[in-house]
Amino acid sequence: MSKVLAKHQIRRNRILRTLLDNGPLSLTDLARLTGIRLPMVSQIVSEGIRKKLLVSIEKKRPAAAGRPPIIVALNGRAGYVVGIDLGHRNTNLVLIDLQQTIVAERHVPSPPLTDSEALLILLASELDQILETGEAPRRLLRGVGISIPGYVRAPEGISETYLNFGNRPTRDVLAERFHTPVHIEHDAQAMALGEKWFGAARKTSHALCLNIGWGLGLGVLIDGKNFTGRNGYPPEFGHVQAVPSGRLCYCGKRGCLETVASGMAIAREARERILSGAVSQLVDMVGGRTEVIDAEKVAQAAAGGDQFSIELLDEVGRYLGEGVASLINLFVPERIIFNGRVSQAGDFILDPIRSTAMKKSVLPLASGVEFVLSTLGPKAGTLGVAMLAARDLFEVEHLNPSALV
Repeated sequence: MSKVLAKHQIRRNRILRTLLDNGPLSLTDLARLTGIRLPMVSQIVSEGIRKKLLVSIEKKRPAAAGRPPIIVALNGRAGYVVGIDLGHRNTNLVLIDLQQTIVAERHVPSPPLTDSEALLILLASELDQILETGEAPRRLLRGVGISIPGYVRAPEGISETYLNFGNRPTRDVLAERFHTPVHIEHDAQAMALGEKWFGAARKTSHALCLNIGWGLGLGVLIDGKNFTGRNGYPPEFGHVQAVPSGRLCYCGKRGCLETVASGMAIAREARERILSGAVSQLVDMVGGRTEVIDAEKVAQAAAGGDQFSIELLDEVGRYLGEGVASLINLFVPERIIFNGRVSQAGDFILDPIRSTAMKKSVLPLASGVEFVLSTLGPKAGTLGVAMLAARDLFEVEHLNPSALV
């Protein structure tokens, strides 16, 4: 690519990504936000309208106020992206257009998380199904984002725990199967970005997003951006030791927070304690089938006044609160957002988290921090990873920066 073409593509993508991130804008605002001169902005916008990638929106003004500014936006019908949040129990999908309108959603039981061809076939089938549900032409599918639990190195497109295909990056295998570009991301990081763009972190620069589901995930937003460590690994909050010499965790270490404060741990503790003689309404709720007790049923029983379930959630909340106190001391967030199936227990788990965290953290660092429940629920991860796929369409990071010199 010549320097002139590279320069034009960088400017074009900056303008398109700015519209994706901010919604409809005037040409003046586009020039201010991108640092591109107004005549060049006008030229690129005119080109985008001609190619039907952008649309002009009329903004009425009083007659005496003069000519109204030109407001432009991405054309929602110019393309679609799909977000897939692959979980241990459920897989959620969302189809959005380029104006970030939700066109269709699907929620299906998760298949076994293996590295098999069968899983790829099933995911491809679900992709076809949501496109059909949303009546989105396959030719207008611009990309797919997929969030995956476990160890994920998103910058390299590699998932080490699930959908691991050896020497081939997971991203490339999925792109070949889906016949479209693919962006992979760690599930908790995707959830945090969903909260940033659509939920409780929209007006927050520094936020922690805890996914309390089957496992325990953490997404960290610093200055509005996802925090990752070396090689793109996200923080592993669930594998901080909570109980020295405690239960063996699947990671190979003992006493991890996940072993005492995750959906998996809540279900196990409830079953074991009931089989050991504890009295709970849960037994009647499941018709004596203790093997089907899960964290959601414990939350339901607590809401119904079951003292056993209330005390179990309080215990879990206190473990989580101690962990959150350390996070407050390390990251000094403005807001902590709780999502995942266990967070559906509401104040039964949020109250002990909040009280323990405030008691155990340093007061000046914890002062003013907000504890909130997500309003997006399972959509947070799908929307976050869908937006990552959309932003990839207008990326500038891998283009030649010297073209602008």
